[in-house]
Amino acid sequence: MNLIGLVLALPGTSYFSNYEVFVARKRLGKDGTILIKLVYEFLPYQRRLSEYDLKNAKVYKLTVVRDATCDETLAQMLRPQTDESHPGKQYSIDPDLLGPNDPTSLLACYRTTADEFRKAVAKAR
Repeated sequence: MNLIGLVLALPGTSYFSNYEVFVARKRLGKDGTILIKLVYEFLPYQRRLSEYDLKNAKVYKLTVVRDATCDETLAQMLRPQTDESHPGKQYSIDPDLLGPNDPTSLLACYRTTADEFRKAVAKAR
């Protein structure tokens, strides 16, 4: 999996789990890839995925779980945040990194956690 960019990061809470949303590229077989939505869940005492230096990172085998309830189109993910009840930081992604993808095609949603990322980093050492 290759992270393309952070789309949404809500302000953290000190009592409940938090999350960040990314657009990522998932490898399909030897030569193919698809764009996916990746939701990274973490607890208040754990690091955000966006706090890691992932531009020069190794390739990690990250365990993810498919969650069809949060599938979205690329256009929905990249539209400006208008919900004032959940103020968050909306990030922009360079369209060149997305390639020739149809903004109306549905991106499959996958979830992972800070614990799963920590395990993947430990295995890669």
